[in-house]
Amino acid sequence: MMIETARLIVRTFREEDAEALYRIKTDPQVMKYCPDLLDVDAQRQDMQNYITAFRKLEEDGDIDTWRCYAIENKETGEVVGALTFCKQNMLHEYDLGWMMIGAFTGRGFASEAAEAFAEDFCRRHQIDYLTTVMDVDNPASRRTAEKSGFRLFEKRTVYDYHYNRYCDDYYYFRRYWSGCTLKDRYYGDSPYYGRSTSEGRGSPH
Repeated sequence: MMIETARLIVRTFREEDAEALYRIKTDPQVMKYCPDLLDVDAQRQDMQNYITAFRKLEEDGDIDTWRCYAIENKETGEVVGALTFCKQNMLHEYDLGWMMIGAFTGRGFASEAAEAFAEDFCRRHQIDYLTTVMDVDNPASRRTAEKSGFRLFEKRTVYDYHYNRYCDDYYYFRRYWSGCTLKDRYYGDSPYYGRSTSEGRGSPH
């Protein structure tokens, strides 16, 4: 996979990107909000295996399994961050994330890459929208979401049945692609009657 924007190339990771992937994994900002990126205890020598796995998913045409894509600066050829992507197991929605090396934040790279990827993926696979989720205490990620066309759908609180308690709040965003024909998108600009998107509202339960 390769997508080109004005300043960036979003592409599948290559073998020579192993050090850049490890730099993303160990970046302090990434560690703060996503310490389990790849795996909590992933080491430098493991990066090649991850990259091999990501490339095989692409070769097999698998669009559901979790993977990372490299964000490359066209001018310098440096990998400045990554997009994460998968189909969520519980919600069955395609979810997009971004992880940037600290030295390259604040330049709009993440939002430029996310917007381009979302449009390209939804167009090619005729998917109505992508989602993204983040901690409520991560304002930088929220700004990236909004700049790349995601709109806040709701604030959610996860209930952890293993520990029998509520966990941290997080924001749930959606980004509908430019060719989407869905009429009801439930941002407060149309009434929400539950899960049904049919013309009729169905029988009350």
